Amino acid sequence: MAFDLIRISGLRNLTDCEFAPHKGLNLVHGENGSGKTSLLEAIYILGRGRSFRDKQLLNAVQRGKHSFTVFGKKDLQTDQSTIGVSYSTNGANVRIDGEKVTKLSMLAKATPIHIITPRSQEIIENGSSIRRRLLDWGVFHVEPSYQHFSSRYHRALCQRNMALRANTKTAAIWNKELVESGSKMQELRENYFIRVKEEFFKQLDYLEVGLDLEMAFYRGWSRERSLQEVLDEGIAGDENRRFTRMGPHRADILFRINSKNFDKWGSRGQMKLAVFALFFAQAKVISALAKKDTVLLVDDLSAELDKKNVKKIIEQLSFQKNQIFITTSDDQLSIGRSVGKMFHVEHGLVSELGV
Repeated sequence: MAFDLIRISGLRNLTDCEFAPHKGLNLVHGENGSGKTSLLEAIYILGRGRSFRDKQLLNAVQRGKHSFTVFGKKDLQTDQSTIGVSYSTNGANVRIDGEKVTKLSMLAKATPIHIITPRSQEIIENGSSIRRRLLDWGVFHVEPSYQHFSSRYHRALCQRNMALRANTKTAAIWNKELVESGSKMQELRENYFIRVKEEFFKQLDYLEVGLDLEMAFYRGWSRERSLQEVLDEGIAGDENRRFTRMGPHRADILFRINSKNFDKWGSRGQMKLAVFALFFAQAKVISALAKKDTVLLVDDLSAELDKKNVKKIIEQLSFQKNQIFITTSDDQLSIGRSVGKMFHVEHGLVSELGV
């Protein structure tokens, strides 16, 4: 599933670049503003059809240009696969093996891509929605039916909330659909979470985090009640608040130390190591259950990590069976040629080092 060739044109300060990454570890050096993060953004677009830096893809078009194009080629041993994404004022043009794609979920299924940035501690520090999206991203890749049940649930939830806001007293008619689709969502999420949790603690040990960390899944309502009960019995409170207060849309992953929130007691470095452990765990589970390898992007590896922990991360990354791209401005950071390749980005150009 790894990319053999990546071509970028007109994306931010990357005018016309082409490089052949390693199937394993790829370390990208460059000064601040050289285009390192833009390179990761281009790869991310190949797997998500959107940017992690900006909600508007048009903002990624290089100044003075009318469009950008990102192209990736993957060698699947028996066949080659190509992905192309271009964007202009006319919108996006996405193609897989030359065929036009209209749903971005098809891109995501073709290439699971995740990114760790200096802001990734927000997974632990911020509200539940970011953790819920992370969980759903994993379930989406290992459970083919999950997208169907999730779409059903959120359509019904939208209708129920509209009825609650309009005070039409018709909100309860959506309870049956919410229970049918939401219960299945919860089941698939929880099955996946059990696997991720087991692998997460293994990864914490590998990274020598040394914390008595707890990880739990909150499904969005009390375990002592069924979803049918909380929706039926809570309708008066929902009508008063004018939104649906309980259900899978309120699910969360909880990180705690001695029953206290991790973000209040853990250091920034510890939280970043925990985030790496979580992403490594997800990649392992997706590989085991869906037989897919994840492309992992790491922006500014050295941010908030000391040299000892950077070395541990590099060592653990080298054991991963996934394709990995790491950016750094630390010109002392290196990897062995036996485990990967090193690249340099300067003035918007990408060149391989040691060739």
